Amino acid sequence: MAMPVYPQPQPPKRRWRGRTVVLALLGVFAVLVIAAIVAAPKKADTPTGSVAPFSANTEAAAVAPTTTATEPPASVSVASPTTTEQKFPPQVTLARTSAQNYLSFAAFSRNGLIRQLSSSAGDGYPKDVATQAVDSLGVDWNEQAVKSAENYLSFTSFSCSGLKQQLSSSAGEGFTKAEAAYGASRTDACK
Repeated sequence: MAMPVYPQPQPPKRRWRGRTVVLALLGVFAVLVIAAIVAAPKKADTPTGSVAPFSANTEAAAVAPTTTATEPPASVSVASPTTTEQKFPPQVTLARTSAQNYLSFAAFSRNGLIRQLSSSAGDGYPKDVATQAVDSLGVDWNEQAVKSAENYLSFTSFSCSGLKQQLSSSAGEGFTKAEAAYGASRTDACK
């Protein structure tokens, strides 16, 4: 009786190394997002208005003594800030707060931040709300591109053109080509 011949087990195929890098980056990003959400102030703790800057006039008005003790105290009016603060709908205000939290720990392109705020895996705001929130912040997107470029170079190497491509790719950071060129040009990869 002949022994049956079984096929030899094949060694496992090597997986694409880039996939591991992408998954690791996504994992790090997810941890940062979760940390930002946990560390974000709650609605009740967050003031909706801005604090008026200190000036000598408001201090003098606040500490001015009354002329007689028998008069009822006059109401003290606080001077309104010189700049008019724009009012936003509540959902846009919340989206602005989320956007500021994201920008406090990571660099984003305008499109990337809108995508994060409007993604169902992110904050889930409607795209128009996310767009209004992001556009109202006055972010220097060139500076964000520099930070993002430096972040990439801190964990891997890129050629100048590769870094520009990564920064401007819709699958990457989503900066405009001009922002990507600016960000990359401020790093050692392009010097």
